[in-house]
Amino acid sequence: MSASVSKICKICAGLLFFSALSSYAEVPQQVAEGTVAVANSAAPQPPLAATTNLKNDEAVILFPTNAQFDVKQNRWLAHIHGWVFEPEQDSAWRNSFIISLRAFLNIDQNSPEHPLFKARARMFLVDNEGDKDIALQVRGQNIQAHKTGDNGHFEMLAPLEIEHGACIKWLDIRVITPQDDQRNFSGNIQCVEEQGISVISDIDDTIKQSNVLDKKELMKNTFMREFKAVPGMSELYQAWSAQGYAFHYVSSSPWQLYPALDAFLKTADYPAGSMHLKLVRLKDTSFFNLLDSPEAGKLPVINALLTQYPRRKFILVGDAGEKDPEIYSRIAKDNPDRILKIFIRRLSGQSGNLISRFNGLVESKWQVFDHADELGKAVQIRQAR
Repeated sequence: MSASVSKICKICAGLLFFSALSSYAEVPQQVAEGTVAVANSAAPQPPLAATTNLKNDEAVILFPTNAQFDVKQNRWLAHIHGWVFEPEQDSAWRNSFIISLRAFLNIDQNSPEHPLFKARARMFLVDNEGDKDIALQVRGQNIQAHKTGDNGHFEMLAPLEIEHGACIKWLDIRVITPQDDQRNFSGNIQCVEEQGISVISDIDDTIKQSNVLDKKELMKNTFMREFKAVPGMSELYQAWSAQGYAFHYVSSSPWQLYPALDAFLKTADYPAGSMHLKLVRLKDTSFFNLLDSPEAGKLPVINALLTQYPRRKFILVGDAGEKDPEIYSRIAKDNPDRILKIFIRRLSGQSGNLISRFNGLVESKWQVFDHADELGKAVQIRQAR
């Protein structure tokens, strides 16, 4: 067998090994009260003792979430979502994943792209830590989170013992670590009022250049290249933010990409917002469909946001690369008085009329655009009471 044939066989074997461990799995994030259990929902409780059984080699990420004000109970309810994991480097299937993905992307270990590739891939190689107790603190209030699941994630709605006016834009939240652990794991909760306008925005090819129409380029843009903003979109979003709009980023990117996406949003000067990504375990999927955008995942997340804030109006922003027109038009038909406008970005090289993709939705409800400056007048949308 020639050396070149042997090399190809080794790469194929790596791909087959990883694929044998894989089948697609996705769990939609649910945020509406009634779909996520509410902690301590009876009377306010005395401060809890810190109960966090976190080991020194385990870490926590607290994702940016939302809080809603419950008028009937006169209190804020905070949606809390975190992930507990242990970084891992040495295992056969992890090494197989790295080798296979590197071969698919044609990345040499000595190439300039390799350090960035390793950094992006690292979060896909961690061990999820289940059955963990995590104690949290918000404005001096201790909150005991639900135990982590097998995927390392925990989610809950927690009543906050603060006055209405004490939650203006964002609240800080942190993990109460054991006494001998001086590390700081913190996050933010967005205070979203009962009324107003929220922007639900996709990420890939809506505000970040990804090229979802070319799967190999999509993977390269995800793992090999610095993220690049879609020109003009951060300025548009900042103009909306100045009018008081809240932001919710709903994407088919997996939670493992959150650190990179969070850094991108800050660097590109996008307004802060809650994050709603896709729950994926490497053992349940393959890298060939890591970034797929199934309707079954995005639709319930957006519907949950509408349920969580029944008196708010919404602007939906996406792109024509995959299913955003179909998903958004379905939501607008089901909620005609709640959706102010749908904006869909046409991707470079796309041609033809996109009308059919909106499934008969009245044309005044949606607009296809090529450049962000076409939406300049959209900032004139006013909050409807």
